[in-house]
Amino acid sequence: MPLMRFQSEIDDDPFERRRETRHNSAVTVMLQFASGSRTSVQLTDVSLHGCCIRGDSDRLHQGRILSIGLNDHPMLDAIVRWVRDDTAGMEFLHPVPVERREWHDLMDSGFGL
Repeated sequence: MPLMRFQSEIDDDPFERRRETRHNSAVTVMLQFASGSRTSVQLTDVSLHGCCIRGDSDRLHQGRILSIGLNDHPMLDAIVRWVRDDTAGMEFLHPVPVERREWHDLMDSGFGL
């Protein structure tokens, strides 16, 4: 089943595609690829529907499905939407569930756990 892209209801700026406010962050997260290999990167911002990371982007390309996790908590699945230099934007395949307190606490805290 193909992934659907939700359209923003805000048309003030055609270049702004975010559906909600991103919360600044400065924590290290783990990316896991389909092969099972992992790499750590810096989470620079996060929202209920996606995030931005900074780090080794050689293995990241638009459309790649991967998982992203905080500490030893279960990972969230995401799709890479864009890559620029050492930065990448990802959309979570599902909004962060309410029971995933570690992600909600991160968003509430502003810069990290």
